[in-house]
Amino acid sequence: MGRRTIPVTSNLLGMIAAIDQRLTELADSDIPKRLHSIEEKLDSINPKLLSIEHVDRFYSAAKTVLTAREACEYMGITDSHLYKLTSTGRIPYYKPTGKLVYFDRCELDDWLLRNRYFNETTICNDNDKPTADTGQPV
Repeated sequence: MGRRTIPVTSNLLGMIAAIDQRLTELADSDIPKRLHSIEEKLDSINPKLLSIEHVDRFYSAAKTVLTAREACEYMGITDSHLYKLTSTGRIPYYKPTGKLVYFDRCELDDWLLRNRYFNETTICNDNDKPTADTGQPV
């Protein structure tokens, strides 16, 4: 198994010369100037993106009806887990068009905060509070 030799044709030499000339042009071009220009543009875009993110966070905090994706982000769960919860009827949701699923933020909060668990510290602190009927600790 020897090395194959490729015949050098004038066409191949022309392509090599064109590539060499293009590489020389790129090396001699104003690439640093272009990169600096791009960096300046990115610097001007970055504050605008931060502003958009701020508005988006404010809007999402004020929004009461959530899409499935927004509900997943809000609750910190995956799409598949949310699908399991909706398909088994374990979470409140709405299907106004029969296809897309929507969630009420308040209902999600109530659902997330159900089944509270107590530890000894919580029980001790709750025992010190007066009850509504007698005003005496339980």
